[in-house]
Parts: sequence; structure tokens; C-alpha cells
Amino acid sequence: MKIKLTFLILTLASSSIAFSQCNSITVQNVTNYSPSSYGSLIESDGLRNGPGYTDATLYFPMNGNSNFKSIVLVPGFQATQSSITNWAKYLASRGFICLTIGTNSLFDNPYLRAAALIDGMETIRQENNRMSSPVYQKIDTGNIAVGGWSMGGGGAQLAAKLEPRIKAVLAIAPWLNQGTLSASDLNHTSPVLIISGQIDPVAPPIFHSDMHYNYTPNTTHKLLFEILGGDHYTPLEPSTGNGDAGNIAYAWLQMYLNTDDCYCRMLGLDSLNQNATASKYLTNLVCAPLSTTTIAKLDLNVRLFPNPVSDEFLIQFSNQNQLEYSIHTISGQQMKYGKVRSGDKIKIEGFANGTYFLILEQQVFKLLKN
Repeated sequence: MKIKLTFLILTLASSSIAFSQCNSITVQNVTNYSPSSYGSLIESDGLRNGPGYTDATLYFPMNGNSNFKSIVLVPGFQATQSSITNWAKYLASRGFICLTIGTNSLFDNPYLRAAALIDGMETIRQENNRMSSPVYQKIDTGNIAVGGWSMGGGGAQLAAKLEPRIKAVLAIAPWLNQGTLSASDLNHTSPVLIISGQIDPVAPPIFHSDMHYNYTPNTTHKLLFEILGGDHYTPLEPSTGNGDAGNIAYAWLQMYLNTDDCYCRMLGLDSLNQNATASKYLTNLVCAPLSTTTIAKLDLNVRLFPNPVSDEFLIQFSNQNQLEYSIHTISGQQMKYGKVRSGDKIKIEGFANGTYFLILEQQVFKLLKN
């Protein structure tokens, strides 16, 4: 499929203004936050009763926001909503709407839990249109994530394959039958965060969280945070690991629901992946080195054309040397790297639709899709 891009040239100085906002996104600042007050609704308050689940509670921040992002959470085998309440309250206190749902049967398999999550997404969409709701017309119904614990976490992974509108997955100690699980079951494009315990006897990492990570395609953004000494129940507490579990989940949702790529550096390159609370930290996130440090740069007088672009574009600049370039997605994943001379063509066939950054000698060129 051909892709057309338009180009807006940014000098390093102007890009520094834009990217300087990312300087506040650090582990320390994310940890030291002021929680929002939140309220809750149940079905007797008018919340929809979906056929795919039993009972629901919607937790919502009371911070005046008018564009809330949301997540639906489902519990594990033989567990009720109460098992995931701490996550719901935590996420609501950090600015997200969180709907917790029960299952029609405590013994529902992961596929039924996947269907329940998708039904919960519909409840959020309908709540946005319920005039008497305190979140009436305040929900961004196009940015909803799903998640769950144990079989619920496995169901969240399955739901992402069934429902392409899911924007992110939070799989907490996920469980799927390792005897029948295949890579095709997890072949989806929703960015997935897996939080697991190192010594989980119910869902041993080698058969569950590790398989989830490995079977999720490398083309899908994914991150595995394994809690040092944690068991099956440890990841149910967002405060686990000096708050690392909650911080990572918050950053993940900020990145993929609020599309704030400033969090990429925190997740992929900052100290969380070296924290002593993690026994394992894996991710395929590669973040663009968008440094705001003042650098002596060449006056390249760059031109990129044709504009818009189809499969390739020609680059010209006022320097006779061969220069290094790289192209990154807005979330920081490097798509292409090479060396180029003025007058060369750079091919972009096969790129997905989206926004990209071309970096040439510390100068940033924003690639905006038509």
C-alpha cells in the first residue's frame, strides 16, 4: 500500500521547544504525583448491565477532565470484581476511567472473559451517551484499553485479537492454557504490558508471561515487567515494587491512550528497566534520541521532495559528505537507519500509516501523513 507523507522541517532549536516538554517525564516525577479524587457508579445508578458479564463498577476521576481515556478490567478464575478493585481505584486516581466487571460464571474460560471485556467496552461507550451520567460526553470512546488478572489477563490478550479497536492491553499475571496456546492466538497489534511475578506457582512465567511476551508479534509494542520475588497475587497491588508496577502501567496507558510518546524514554531507556524490584524487564520499545541538548549543527538547508511522497522521497542538502539518518515512529521505534548523500532517494514502501520523525545530523524533520 502506498503512503503519502507531507514534510514539516524543524530545526534543532525549534524541536527543542517541542521536546523539552518530555524533560518532566521521569521516574521520579511520575512517582511523586498528586492523586485525583474519584467517584464510582454501579448498575443501580444507571450503568449498563451487559449480557457478556455480571455486575460492573465504573470508577471515574473527578478532576474536571472532559476527554477521559478508559480501561476495562476483568478478574481471574473463581475471582470477583473485588480482586481488581485496587487497580481500578489506582488508575482512577491517576486520571483514567476504569470499569471493573464480573464474569457470568466464576468458572468462565479466557475466551468468555475476552468477550466480557469487549462487552464492557460497549458499556463505556453507552455511558458516554447517558445524559444523567456524571461522565456524560466526557469519555474519549475511541481510546479504550482492556486488561485483567490471571485468566482475565489471558482474556485481555485474546480480546485484542478479536477487537482491533482495543488501544492497549494490561495483562496482570496472565494465564492461558500453555498446552494449546499458539503464536496465532496472540497475533494482534494492540500494545501489551505484562506484569508478572517471578515465583508465580499458578501461572509460572516460563509457561505463561514469558510465552505471552514471546508469542506477541515483534511488530507489536510489548513490555514484560517481572516482579522480583512476586507470586500470582503480588501484581494485584499497583504499589508493588516501590510503586513501579503502577508507574509502568500509568506510563503505558499515557503512551497509548493519550498518545504521549514522551513516556517511551521512561519505559524503554530510563531507570525502571534497571530497578532492583524487577527480576526481568523486557521490551521491544526503541525510542528516538530526541535530545534537547544544544549541539553545534551543520547548516544543511535540507529539501525533501516530492511533496507529498509516495514510495520514496529525494533528499537534498548543502553538504557533500555522506550523512547518517534514521526514521522513527512517533512512539520512538526505529523503522530505518542508513547513510545518505545529497540527491539520494530514501524508500519508505511498506511503512504503516502514521507519523514519523526523520533525524539527520541532530536535526529533526516531522513526517506527517496526509
